[in-house]
Amino acid sequence: MSDLETPSASDPAARGKRTRRAGLPVQARSQERMARALEVAERLVVEIGPERTSIPEIERLSNVPRASIYQYFPDKYAIFSHLSQGHMQGLMAFILGAHPAGRHTDWRAMTRAVIQDTAAYYNANKAASVLLLKGPFGSNDCKAHFDKDASLARWLRARAQETGLANLPENPDAVALAIEMVFACLKYGYSQEGYTSAAICDQAIAAITGYLANWA
Repeated sequence: MSDLETPSASDPAARGKRTRRAGLPVQARSQERMARALEVAERLVVEIGPERTSIPEIERLSNVPRASIYQYFPDKYAIFSHLSQGHMQGLMAFILGAHPAGRHTDWRAMTRAVIQDTAAYYNANKAASVLLLKGPFGSNDCKAHFDKDASLARWLRARAQETGLANLPENPDAVALAIEMVFACLKYGYSQEGYTSAAICDQAIAAITGYLANWA
C-alpha cells in the first residue's frame, strides 16, 4: 500500500496534550486505538522527522492496522494536519490563559511576554516545534496554519488597542504582518538550533516592536 501518505493555561507542556475532535471515532475501543496511533505518529515526527514517518511504521509500532488508520486519515499528511491543529489550539489556549484582558498596559511589554511564552510552549512540546516551525505539510496543513495566525491576529489587535496601539491599519493588516515576522524569526532559529532560544526571541521582539512602533 502506498506510503503517500484542555489542561492548565500556565503549563505549556500540558497545553500540548491532544483532545479528541470531530472526525475521529466515537466508539471507545476505536478511540483508544486511534489515540495510540496518533501518539506513535507524534513520537515518530520528533524522533525520525516528518519525511521518514510513514503509516506502515505507525502501524508497526502502535499495533493499529493501517486500514483502521486510513479510515480517518487518507495519508500521513492528514495526520500531521490533525496533530498541528491540536498544537495550534494548545498554543492559543496557553497564550490566552497567560495573557487575559487587562493584564498589560504597555504594548512593548505585552509583545515581549507573548513571544517568550510562545517560545516556552514550543520548547516544552517538541512535536509542536517540528509540526508548526517546520511545517506546513500539505494544503490542509496550510489552512490550519492560516487559521492559527488569524486567531492570534484577532486577539493581538484587541490587546493592542488596550495597550497604546489603537490605530493599526487593517489593509494591509499590520498585526498579521507582525505575526509573520515573529514566526519567520522563530522558524529560522529552530532550523539553526533545534529549539527556540532566548537570542532568537530577542530578535523576534526587536523585529515586531520596531515595526509596530510606527503606530505607537
